[in-house]
Amino acid sequence: MEAKKYLISAVYVLKENNFPLLILAVIGGLFFMPSSADKPSDFNFFLPMILLFIVYPLIYGRYTEIIINNRQISYLKIFSTHWFNYFVVSIIVASPILVATFFGIFFKEYAIDIRNILSLSINALTIYVIPLVFLLKKRLSSVSLGIKCLLGNFNFSIPLILLTLFPSVLALAIQNPSGPSDNSLTTFLFNYSFWLLNILLDFVVFIAATLILKEKLLNINNYL
Repeated sequence: MEAKKYLISAVYVLKENNFPLLILAVIGGLFFMPSSADKPSDFNFFLPMILLFIVYPLIYGRYTEIIINNRQISYLKIFSTHWFNYFVVSIIVASPILVATFFGIFFKEYAIDIRNILSLSINALTIYVIPLVFLLKKRLSSVSLGIKCLLGNFNFSIPLILLTLFPSVLALAIQNPSGPSDNSLTTFLFNYSFWLLNILLDFVVFIAATLILKEKLLNINNYL
């Protein structure tokens, strides 16, 4: 299984450069902490948005620089270079789910199932898309090229697809614990551990996909 070596390399990159993930884990822990009287009511809405649209792209950019240029640049530079591309592409790939959610009011019986199927499909189809956003610094072309890379190398990419889908399938199997339902320590530890597994696999796949694009699927020098 040739893709296995890229996954092993991805784990090594994370092990040698784990500080960004530690920061993400600390920030994410605030979201999963048991609620208290002092916790603002909109806290559970804004913190995930900060993670998704601020923290995640900064860490993606940091690992891309490590992989491609073997260097670390400032987070301000990463933000100014990559944030808008990442934001636009995130909205594009999420648009089918947003549309399905909107029309779900007319198909209430099947809305959740349709949204889950779309979410799983999009997660699988876009494993190369987000890495390409950071590699090529492009938007629409990253979406089309990322899907093309996947479809043209589908069998090779199966291990990455399985790792990408695993957290979502597991969440569905255990009724998708999306957040703390009470103040118990057990609930906090369960949901937070599940989230940590999710982000760990997400970054393993991101780094492995970036390595594959760099060494196997693309001649990066033709795009930079």
